[in-house]
This record gives sequence, structure tokens and C-alpha cells, in this order.
Amino acid sequence: MATRPAEALSASRGGDGAFARLPAILPGLVLCVGLAGLSYAVAAWPALNAVVPLSALTVGILFGVGVRLCVSLPAAVEPGVRWTLHYLLRAGIVLLGFRLVFQDMLTVGAGGLALVVLAVASTLALAVVAGRALGLPDTLSVLVGSGTGICGASAVVAVDGVIRGREQDVACAIAIVTVFGTVAMFAYPVIAAHLGLSEAAYAAWAGSSIHEVAQAVAAGFAVDAQAGVDASLYKLSRVALLAPVCAILAFWWHRRAGGSGQETAAGRAPFPWFVVLFVVMVGLNSVLPLSTDLRDGLVAVDSALLAAAMVAMGLQTRLVAVARLGWRPLALGALVAVWISLLALGGALIVS
Repeated sequence: MATRPAEALSASRGGDGAFARLPAILPGLVLCVGLAGLSYAVAAWPALNAVVPLSALTVGILFGVGVRLCVSLPAAVEPGVRWTLHYLLRAGIVLLGFRLVFQDMLTVGAGGLALVVLAVASTLALAVVAGRALGLPDTLSVLVGSGTGICGASAVVAVDGVIRGREQDVACAIAIVTVFGTVAMFAYPVIAAHLGLSEAAYAAWAGSSIHEVAQAVAAGFAVDAQAGVDASLYKLSRVALLAPVCAILAFWWHRRAGGSGQETAAGRAPFPWFVVLFVVMVGLNSVLPLSTDLRDGLVAVDSALLAAAMVAMGLQTRLVAVARLGWRPLALGALVAVWISLLALGGALIVS
């Protein structure tokens, strides 16, 4: 099994303080930040957006994987890459809370909220059951289910902080949710036109089932402005479930390791305090009168941190290990994507 970032980092710390470690961390940190900046430029490229809109997070992990594949990186960058993946990722997830307010979950109504909860819970459960039937590790199945059910790459990396999957599992899960989310983003408007869905039903369907936030919003606005707004609210309701899902998974993973006698090399996964801080940030964003400029600034910093972390994730990924996973993860991704789409469509016709 590949060494986890936190484990490798702890091994390299010794008794030094943070400032003493800075020279060792700086080369890898600069590499990740530089590639993250390039990811933003590529993601904002109009020609690319006209064909396949991609977030800076997705482009970042692709850059990281590409660099690792094509370039022999010096050992000097490794400590900084591990530090970026461990700390900037968690900081980014904490600041993700400033994208949400608790009131978002209330605007979709009781029926819409029930649909969102059912979609997320059933998709995660199906991913685990189907993954076991396909002979896949639970870590990969949970990551694919989380990314499909909640909010794409952001959910994958957040849940990975709880269950501590292998780097190849994380990279594979992100690739899967990106592919099927992109397919859904383009297919939904066409399917909706053939089915004659109302704006309300379409928004509920798209927001309750498309993987990434950007993909769900884009699919909504592809129909009309109101569908875009409504789809965003449903999608944000799913994102708000990230914290309780992480908490439940942390409890399950703890019981699972203790009950089966299975332990990782570093012992049981630590309590995910960064998820608690994420909830605190959502609470602050919900009750404090933050200015638009301050909130936008925090969101921009959050995006930058997550993009750098995605680059680090890519740099830690060996494609050979991902390729060894074969066709089964793709089949799992297709199954849960079809499931959440059909479930959300049926629910949307009921609640709209």
C-alpha cells in the first residue's frame, strides 16, 4: 500500500519546528502552487470551456499526474508535496464552509430535502455493496459513492481525510466522478427536452444527481436562468450533507477497524477535526453579516488551496497503480451514476 501523506510527513518531521522544516517544504510547495496557477489559466480558457468545462481542481490533478508521469521529480520536492496534500487540503475543506449557509437546505422544502438525503445515502450504500460484489476495496467504493452522491472531487478528498484510502483510489475516484459528471452535464438538457420536464422538475433532477457543483449549475442554466438557480439550491443542499456523511463514515470506519481487527500501518484513522471546523465555518457564514467582498475573498482562497492540493494529489499518484484497478471501478462509477440519476428523476417528478 502506498504511504499516506500524514504518515510520510510525520516520519520526516523529527523534533524540528515548523520554521526549521520550511526549507525542506518550500520546493514542493512552490511546485504545487505554480501548477495550481497554471490550472486556473487552463480551466478559464474559453476554447476549453466551450467543449468540456473543467474546474481548476480537475485540471490540477491532471497536471500533477502528467508531471509525475513525464518528469523524474527530484527528491527535494517530495516533503513539500506531502505537506501541501495534507495541510492545504484540510484548510481548503474548512474554508469550503463559506460557500454554504444552513438556510440553503431549507429552501428546497421538506420533499426536496428528503430527496437529497435519500439520493446521497442510497448512492453511498449501493457503492459499497456493488464495490464488494466487484471485488473492489471499500475505500475506493466509498470514495466513488461520496463523489457521485455529494459533490464530486471535493467530496472525494474530504472523505479520504476520514477513511485514508490509497492515492490510486483517490485519483481513480476523482477521474470517475469527473467523467460521469461531465456526461450528465451535457446529456441532461437533451434528455429533459425529450421528456418534456417542467423547469421545477428538471432543476430538482439536475441538482439532486449531477456530481460536481459547477456541472450541476451549468446543466441548470443550460435550460434557463431559474432552472440554474433552483438546481444550485438542490446541489448546495447535497454539499451541506458532506459534514454529517464524514462524521458517520468516521464512526463506521472506527467500528469497522476495531470489529474486524484490521488496522492500517498508522493505526485507526484520527478524528476528522477539519470536518468539525467545516461545520463551524458554515455556521459562521450562516449567522454573521459578512461582506460580499470578504466572502468572495475567502471562497477564492479556498479554491486556490484546493487546486494546490489537487496538484499534490496528482503528483503523489502513480498511473500504473491506477491502471491495475482495471474496468471494475468504471463499472461501479457507471452503476451509481445511473442509480442516482434515475432515483433523482423519479423524486423530482414527485416533489416538483
